[in-house]
Amino acid sequence: MDRFVSGLIAPALISPILLAAQGPAQVTLAIPMRDGAELAADLYLPSEYSKEKCPDGLPVILVITPYDRTRENAAMSWRECLLRHGYAFVAQDMRGMHASAAAGRGAPRHGDGYDTVEWIAKQPWCNGRVGMIGYSHLGAVQYETAITAPPHLACAIPAQAPGNYYTDSYYPERFRKADYETLLRGQFTPRTQQLLRRRIQGRTRSEIGQFNIPMLHSAGWFDFYKEGAIEMVRACQRDGGPNARGNQRLLIGPWGHGVLQEQDPGTPLRLDGGLAYPANSKLDWEKDVWLPWFDHWLKGKPTGVMDRPPVLYYLMGDVDDPNAPGNRWVEADDFPPESNPTSYYAHPDNTLAPAPPSQQRASIPYVYDPRDPVPTVGRSHARTPVKGPRDQREAENRPDVLLFTTAPLISPLQIVGQVRAKIWASSDRRDTDFTAKLTDVYPDGRSINFLDGIVKGRYRNTCAREEFLTPGEIYEFEIDLGYIAIALAPGHRLRLAISSSNFDRFDINPNTGEPYGDHAVTRALMAKRFRGYEPRGEPQYTEAVPATNSVSVDRDHPTRVILPIICGEGPR
Repeated sequence: MDRFVSGLIAPALISPILLAAQGPAQVTLAIPMRDGAELAADLYLPSEYSKEKCPDGLPVILVITPYDRTRENAAMSWRECLLRHGYAFVAQDMRGMHASAAAGRGAPRHGDGYDTVEWIAKQPWCNGRVGMIGYSHLGAVQYETAITAPPHLACAIPAQAPGNYYTDSYYPERFRKADYETLLRGQFTPRTQQLLRRRIQGRTRSEIGQFNIPMLHSAGWFDFYKEGAIEMVRACQRDGGPNARGNQRLLIGPWGHGVLQEQDPGTPLRLDGGLAYPANSKLDWEKDVWLPWFDHWLKGKPTGVMDRPPVLYYLMGDVDDPNAPGNRWVEADDFPPESNPTSYYAHPDNTLAPAPPSQQRASIPYVYDPRDPVPTVGRSHARTPVKGPRDQREAENRPDVLLFTTAPLISPLQIVGQVRAKIWASSDRRDTDFTAKLTDVYPDGRSINFLDGIVKGRYRNTCAREEFLTPGEIYEFEIDLGYIAIALAPGHRLRLAISSSNFDRFDINPNTGEPYGDHAVTRALMAKRFRGYEPRGEPQYTEAVPATNSVSVDRDHPTRVILPIICGEGPR
């Protein structure tokens, strides 16, 4: 009998003869949901599988995808690895997508993961233990499924995924503009206020306790979801269900969103912006990650995966100098590890130094025009096919970008943890944005970005309420720049760049004080930058006005960046 059966067939009609066939059998399934809909999935079984050899069935790895389960992408490497090592593999089209389109995209899918896991667990080819794997949207679906607590979901490996969307936990107090504006602009704009209300309401209740499985969370230093992974690990490790607490693991490497770092092991990790991290930055994912995790939790094998420290992160360094500090993997008991918070202050002469400014009054003005925003160069984010850091000199050579740079470093500067910028500034408008960016300035002048962030003036104190600016008054704006692990080498310099835009990493602020919404200027800028960008309907707003913003750099208003410094070599 042919090892491949095409078409959508009822699960009850799967032939036991087919399941005993030689080679990796593939069967197309229709998995029933609680609302009567059926979702398409493909089942793969190892070539050596038979009911006689495996009377109790096999552990199953599940992938739920919106990207077409039949595409031969990264899922193929997971599938082939797992089939070789005695797992069954199921790839399912998400509700409303591809062969599951008939189920309706707009219908609620909250229970789909639960129903799929529990249906799989009842099949004769499953031993009742199911795991999940996948990155980006495939990782988010793992969080969506895990929070519904299917009894037979035993573990998961979510990677590069927005876990914080689903937990309402460990959010910073301030408005995380990237999450709610940049990723939800355009036709999704009406969801912004809905998600903001959910976040505000969620501050009084946490859903973390509903996560009750071991999870290995993977992220990249240049991925826009790394904060979600770190926050999810810390939350579930401490406040998850009994099977989650203490059973979370975190892995962070020097890659961006969608970078397939598991390809070509033993070769340098070449990022889209031109940097290439040493070959040691690539793990043997099959040997070091996937199989140790799944074999431990789904087969009960003593792989030692739970005997090692729960955090593994890559400390980045100078990619050109093999003897420079950094460029090594670090094991730790928690992230971020203990560090010494150290302030580097902006000075009127555009220097950045540990000593605070002594001037009684000093500020540097610039004009921010929403119609001509500072362009995003590099970094990974949702709309640009950029998967790593890039030289920022193109964006820095503008009158609306203020640069503050240290002298060449005499000793290594090891920054590991969460970084914050505190900017004292004023504006002649009732609302505007302030941005901050940190770069590693190489001896040849390249200014390589590794962190950035933004704050909306009206949400400078809390996302729970709007507090507009009084024109001309000086305020302190705190910007969460996120987490990082990097060692700046001697001879390098640290640079803080301050402005009011970073488009299209973050949407523009029109400086009018209107509620966030779909803006004509954003549409025009997007159409100019991205081929084929066609927003629907009419924009909500059309007005945009320049703002004259001033950054204070004096004794009473010390603009600074607060770095988590680790002295010496730090943890190994």
